[in-house]
Amino acid sequence: MDERLNSIISEIREKCKKANCTEFEYYWEYYGLLWYPWSLEINDRSESFTCNDISYRDLEELCSEGLIELVKEYSKDEMGDEYDRKRYRIIDNIQHF
Repeated sequence: MDERLNSIISEIREKCKKANCTEFEYYWEYYGLLWYPWSLEINDRSESFTCNDISYRDLEELCSEGLIELVKEYSKDEMGDEYDRKRYRIIDNIQHF
């Protein structure tokens, strides 16, 4: 995993820990020609990140690395103005002995 992805997962973990949760949601909204801002929410609160261009590809890589898992893909009926809303969960890879 590269430094950028490591930074993303570290920030997600830190923000989830502060919010006392392990799940977050990611989606994008269409506001006009070629503008598709993404949003990552923790406990229904939009969060900002050092890396300001987190994509679904990043989240898919984190899933393939076993660091997060896809929990739910929302249907169009469950979404408002957003698109492709998905819920993810952080996987705790720390083994307890």
